[in-house]
Amino acid sequence: MRLFLDANIIYSAAKSDSGASSAIFLIKYKFKFSFITSKLALTEAERNIVEKETPHVLNRFYELIKDLDTISVNSNKAKQFYQDIIEGKDAPILFGARQSKADYLITLDKKHFFTEKMLKQKFSFEIITPGDFILKLK
Repeated sequence: MRLFLDANIIYSAAKSDSGASSAIFLIKYKFKFSFITSKLALTEAERNIVEKETPHVLNRFYELIKDLDTISVNSNKAKQFYQDIIEGKDAPILFGARQSKADYLITLDKKHFFTEKMLKQKFSFEIITPGDFILKLK
């Protein structure tokens, strides 16, 4: 199963080892998930950690991303492709999930990814929070 991770999932997992974002990393090998993210998402997560968190969190971030597959996403193409659906800054995440042929896009961004407009769309992947994804596995 291919899971595309938003930057906020990686950030949250690095910051806390007790939340649902961290749990996804813990069960990765049990279920043989492939984790994918974009270079842009990694850069965003790393920048936020460097600016807001401790060196311990940064070290945990580097440990977590060792097994991530990363792809390059053309931000301009993504914004153009999804311009009528989602804000420009979030379009590369949506496009990355599509481009990577993910089964799930996992995000904590309910404000932008769980809008009425987004819920009406037919994607080749399901958009889900980490907590809901874990519940779905049970």
